[in-house]
Amino acid sequence: MLCQIPWYFLCCEPNSGSLIGAQPPASFQNETRQHQKDGHHMRFQKRSIAAVSVLAAGALVASLSTSASAEISMKSLLSEEMQQQQIFAGSYMTGGATSTIYGNIIAGTYVTTGVNTTVDGSTSSGTDTTLGANSTVSGSVQSAGDSTLGSNSVVAGNVNSGVVTTFIDGATSGSESNDYYSAAAEMERGRNEITDVQQFLLRFAGNVTLPEATINTDTTFTQGIYTITGFMSVAADITITLDAQNTDSEFIFNISKYLSFGENVQVRVVNATENVVVIWNAGGGYVTLGANADIVGNVLAQEYVSIGAQATIVGIGADCGGAMYSATSYITIGAGGIVGTTGENGSCQIPSTDWIKN
Repeated sequence: MLCQIPWYFLCCEPNSGSLIGAQPPASFQNETRQHQKDGHHMRFQKRSIAAVSVLAAGALVASLSTSASAEISMKSLLSEEMQQQQIFAGSYMTGGATSTIYGNIIAGTYVTTGVNTTVDGSTSSGTDTTLGANSTVSGSVQSAGDSTLGSNSVVAGNVNSGVVTTFIDGATSGSESNDYYSAAAEMERGRNEITDVQQFLLRFAGNVTLPEATINTDTTFTQGIYTITGFMSVAADITITLDAQNTDSEFIFNISKYLSFGENVQVRVVNATENVVVIWNAGGGYVTLGANADIVGNVLAQEYVSIGAQATIVGIGADCGGAMYSATSYITIGAGGIVGTTGENGSCQIPSTDWIKN
């Protein structure tokens, strides 16, 4: 059965309260904030949200009208430095065997990959880095502590270790150094930035306000900002369709608690333009992807992010990449998991008119 918003056909958890249908867009006073007109849209200035205090962010929200596209994207929300990270883990990051990460990784403590892992980017760790056997890193490896390269692993760039670098049988790198490195300041800025972005998004008055619920039937969402007052859980084998209706659409899900996708869940985007944006913002908790889940969008979590074996998260359009950010905790990737996407010559994957992630 196909269900369209409002969510009158969803199954709520006990005592979650009655379902709330679509709310009319809130009207806001125009304030003198930095924005510019582009046709009929109001665009954010491309600047870091880290430069905006929580109070200023709230005022910035008030300057936007939900009746027109706010042109929200990860590029408009995050600093250039943070945009360069495919994975930001407030504590540690681990990747399972044969996992693939299309982009850079930075973690507050250690970075560990399984055997036959591919990192199409660089890694930075606040303590140690351990690469599994036969793993490849197309960029560099930087560790405040030790770096250990498993047998036959390859780092194309430089390996810099604040303490010791160990090459196990057949492991190689483009170069090697032992310069002092600390991730403390960078991680602190990153944690603050992600938290500010999450709180900024949570202050938006969404098109639809919903209580916490478990989605137990295939469901279609149209463009908008969705406010979920509690958790959002998608049962196993469910398909979530995001229908962009051939417009430059934004799908922003602001969840006050945690977000959970069950096994084999698919998120599909249809009738899309190249400027579609999908953001999953778990402002008060964690995000999990079950085994074999295929998810589209970028993830912001206050706590941990965990994706199961063979699960995939990719980006789309203006927010290519499928990045995962954990402000305070860890990120784990199951065996065979894929984070991010890349097209020809490393370009973003652009959706077709009727785009569905394979």
